Amino acid sequence: MSVETPQRSSEASLGTLVAAAQSRDSGMFTEAEGKALLAAHGIDVPAGVHLELGQTCPDHLRDPLVVKAVSPTLVHKSDAGGVRVGVTSDELPRIEDEMRVSLAEAGHELTGLLVEELAPAGHEVIVGAVRSPGIGWNVMVGLGGILVEVFEDIAFGTAPINKPQIADMLGQLKGMKVLEGARGEIAANLPELIDLIHRLAGPEGLLSTLPEEVIEIDLNPIIVSETRAVAADARFLVGDAIPGPRTEVAAASDFGPLFNPRRVAVLGASGKKPNMANRYIRNLQDNGFTGTIIPIHPAAETIEGLPTAANLGAVDEPVDYAYIALPGARVAEALAAGAGKLHFAQVVSSGFGEVAEGIELEAELKATVKEAGIRLIGPNCLGTHVSAAHLSFVPEAPLTPGSTAVISQSGGLSVDILRVGAASGIDFHSVISIGNSADVSAAELVRAHLDNDEVEVIGLYLESLVIAAEVLGTLEAAPKRKPVVLLAGGRTAGGSRAASSHTGALAGNHRLWPAFARQAGITLVESLGDFASALHALSTLDLTKPISGDDVVLFGNGGGASVLAADALDREGKATPTFPDSLVDALEGLDVPPGNGFANPIDVPAGTLAVKGGDIAEDIVGLVLEGTESAGSPAATMITHLNVGIIQRNLGASLGDVTGRIIESVARASTASATPTQQMLVLKGDGSDETAALIDDYTKRARGLGIPVFPAFEDAAIAARAVGEQHRAVTAHTAANAS
Repeated sequence: MSVETPQRSSEASLGTLVAAAQSRDSGMFTEAEGKALLAAHGIDVPAGVHLELGQTCPDHLRDPLVVKAVSPTLVHKSDAGGVRVGVTSDELPRIEDEMRVSLAEAGHELTGLLVEELAPAGHEVIVGAVRSPGIGWNVMVGLGGILVEVFEDIAFGTAPINKPQIADMLGQLKGMKVLEGARGEIAANLPELIDLIHRLAGPEGLLSTLPEEVIEIDLNPIIVSETRAVAADARFLVGDAIPGPRTEVAAASDFGPLFNPRRVAVLGASGKKPNMANRYIRNLQDNGFTGTIIPIHPAAETIEGLPTAANLGAVDEPVDYAYIALPGARVAEALAAGAGKLHFAQVVSSGFGEVAEGIELEAELKATVKEAGIRLIGPNCLGTHVSAAHLSFVPEAPLTPGSTAVISQSGGLSVDILRVGAASGIDFHSVISIGNSADVSAAELVRAHLDNDEVEVIGLYLESLVIAAEVLGTLEAAPKRKPVVLLAGGRTAGGSRAASSHTGALAGNHRLWPAFARQAGITLVESLGDFASALHALSTLDLTKPISGDDVVLFGNGGGASVLAADALDREGKATPTFPDSLVDALEGLDVPPGNGFANPIDVPAGTLAVKGGDIAEDIVGLVLEGTESAGSPAATMITHLNVGIIQRNLGASLGDVTGRIIESVARASTASATPTQQMLVLKGDGSDETAALIDDYTKRARGLGIPVFPAFEDAAIAARAVGEQHRAVTAHTAANAS
């Protein structure tokens, strides 16, 4: 007696399956039910039938067979002796008796048999999916069998996922060469495997049809042979309903009043004892804010020398932005008075949804601002910084207007981002601390930045995978794309749960963050320093230049330094390939002293750099760019590293500004070349104040030439990875929208 296949997307049949699973101790679909669902969505499963006890095997099934025990309490069949492989139909009665005994010894009752034809020999792969609240289905692929438990060679993505993204997931596996047929093994049919995963997790795949009570799926193993990808086992776990992500994509709202405010109200300042709100008013005054500042206070006539208004309703003209530093219980009432007059309110006060006792207070605040027509930023944050408007919550803020916009869940880190970023050479358009993001979300701000011509690069500090999922949806749906860098908090092995599926047990935050970033085309970094390095490069370089491949050329003085640089680049997935002989010959033909290494890395002593007072760098760089282009592998990035102390101490007295002339020569050669190579610079000091001052000057000069400057190879390597990744992401998004 075979199992009837449920109709595709039939709520009635799925509801019946869910109810049946809920009635079982295992909380699962039977394997036969799960495979029928798979088959209904075009996923290849072995031919088979579900037999009642004592039934004979039908003639259409061909030996050899796989026999699996069916029991309402059985989860791990193999552990209870409930699986036999390579048997004949004549052996079924004996196997049934043996399974009845072995299951009884393990505390289970045998109620039937699933009998299937043996799948063709091939590689074992696991494909699974687990729901996360507010995120939806996290999809996993990895090498199956014992390998998934021992080596955890796996990759994750988030449904829905398209075929190129699935191929990218497979490319993350260390065992990919095994699937491709390494050392004479069978080559797996990867297109069939990709198609199977797409039928499960694609935009119209099985996952999109399942009720929220289906929470975990394991297809383990999938047997991938030269011709097929067959789901040999299927486990569907049912539990409490897990809500999916918000389906709406962030709209293109008008953020003009926030990014160009002319009237700012401040609530919470004191007329007697200065506090946080008073300091905010002083920041605006000290930073040169030229708009109108309106302190709101029920009794004081002036605060910080400015006339007050009793409440927001008493303000004569509309207010673009309000900074709210009142006790949490007073915020909603204070904002209600601003109905029809206030565009944006940033509530820096805490005690809302970030603590259990403040959840109702946050709900009241959200309802109040919605009714009043006010957009809310926060609560539980620090403020908004807009360079061009001279609006900042940070004392002595860096106010040079730039093209980098940052959105941060953390208020304290947003201060560090401003300070470290400015020291790293970043000019900010804005930095917004969003805290609980009860109303204005990170995704909505990302959409606003994508639509704002003043913003060229977007930085994110996020701690919530739910918020990351919303950002991913916004980026995928947006008509245009810009470079995005993500620094994620909470990237630990925590977050996975004790689960009935391998997928659920392995789905830790440390795996899901990289999956989100990869699928969204975002550069994920590990530290604040890396965040600043990536944003500095992306905001300094001309990203309209086409980039070919991941090859990097290293040029500078210091052999050991070059080796360390190549190692740093390799860790970031960047290659430093050896030059062709013709290019090496051309470089060696230059009129320079002996002792050079020209094969890549280009390692030259100070004496070579002294030739032409440093202008020899233009000849070297010009030959390299021309030579790599003619060899068919143009360099995507060139990193020049200079030990400023050694160069200027040995050469400065006789030749003057050698380091400066090298930097200018590199820039001239790059500009003159037909090869679109991104130039970066590493300037190393010797610990002396004199050299540090020189480096500061050279850094400014190089950045003025459009060359980002870094203090260490590791920083430049992070930047090179970010530039390559974001160039690919923007190019791919543009091409997809054009088609």
